[in-house]
Amino acid sequence: MTSELLGEPQSQRRGERQITRVILVEDHAAFRDALTSLLNMQPDLEVVGHAGSLAEGRAALALEEVDVAVVDVFLPDGNGVELVRELRQADPHLPIVILTAGLDPELHALALEAGADEVCLKATGIEEILKAIRGVAPDH
Repeated sequence: MTSELLGEPQSQRRGERQITRVILVEDHAAFRDALTSLLNMQPDLEVVGHAGSLAEGRAALALEEVDVAVVDVFLPDGNGVELVRELRQADPHLPIVILTAGLDPELHALALEAGADEVCLKATGIEEILKAIRGVAPDH
């Protein structure tokens, strides 16, 4: 019987290695699901929550203890930069990565000004997204 069937936490299944708990706030379901799968395949990362809107992101963040928040800039009910500001006020030490499809330098500057630690273009690929998450993650 696998440990997954026994209901053991994922961090225990991965041995003694510390796992970075990630929340993903991304409105495109296919991208969110693919990114969740790819992150969960990493030995040091675990997506503990995901949301498709600003409201869902707020609710998920209230329920989950996370090490890194990954937030899309454009959400159906608001701007991810707004969520970054709220997260930064609630926890000045929470690492935040903004994901964006746009190359607008003003938007990137706004995200960083709001408190994002990293701005990552979706088009750069999974390796750059992983690098951004690991780059801001607290050392365990």
